Parts: sequence; C-alpha cells; structure tokens
Amino acid sequence: MGDDVMAITPITDLPGLQTRVRLMAGIEQEELDNETLDILISIASEWFLEQIGSAYVIGSEAAYDNAVMYYSCYLASIAQNGMGIERIQVGDLAVYYEGEQFIHFKELAEQQLVMKQSLSIKTTAYNANPWTGDVNWKKNVTGVDSTKDMYPKPRGTGGE
Repeated sequence: MGDDVMAITPITDLPGLQTRVRLMAGIEQEELDNETLDILISIASEWFLEQIGSAYVIGSEAAYDNAVMYYSCYLASIAQNGMGIERIQVGDLAVYYEGEQFIHFKELAEQQLVMKQSLSIKTTAYNANPWTGDVNWKKNVTGVDSTKDMYPKPRGTGGE
C-alpha cells in the first residue's frame, strides 16, 4: 500500500457505526443526536433480523455491517427530511419534497444482503459425482449430509 491509500478499519462498536452512518448520510451531530441515531440503528437491526433470520451483531460480517449502515442511512435521511410529504403549502409558501434520493440507501442495503447470501454457499467440499450424476445439494449448501435420493441410481453404475 502506498502513502496515499488509507486502510478502512472494520466496524467494531456502536460509535464506529454511528460515525459511518453520519458520514454516508451527510448528517451532523447537531442535526441528529446519538440517542435518535441509536433508535434508527435499532430499527435497522430489526429490519436485518426480518431479512436474514438472525440477530445483527456489530463486527460479525462486513457485508452485514454495511447493510445495517446503509439502511440506517436510509432511515436517518427520512428522519431528518421527512417522509410521505409531497407538498406543503402555507399561504404563499409552498414546499415540495423529493424522496427518491433516499431509496438508494435502501437498495444498497438490500444489495449487500443479497451479495452476502449468494456468496455464502460452502465451496470447500463440492461433492458431485460426474459418473453417476449424484449431487448432494444439501451438503453443498449447508454442509449437512442429509439429502434424500430423488431418483434411483442408473443400472450398470454399481448402484443396483
């Protein structure tokens, strides 16, 4: 690594996650305090639980950290700027709201989960037999050797 390249440190604690959310969403401490940001991160963790089926632990996987960070950015942007308000008019003053820019944080969060889930197939012991066509798919995906044979073995291959 050269002098102009900075190593990215992994997220290991809540203040590190808060710092990244603030940086990515462009939100200052004065605009959204730590207590409110903690609530938003908690909501993002609940979203993670619904998507993955396991509780989010800070620092467990970089892709999971990024997914929760991006979803927290999405929620923080909504909390800071409002959501669902298309137009407010008071007398001669009219305010229009454009929320499509925030949806990119949600899409990034979903992409992180999809990427992590699609790359999590165990590849160390792929057990396909090219001569008989047997593949234990359950063992390839989860590592558990319990797939039932759906078809009988062909005659003449030693499986009679």
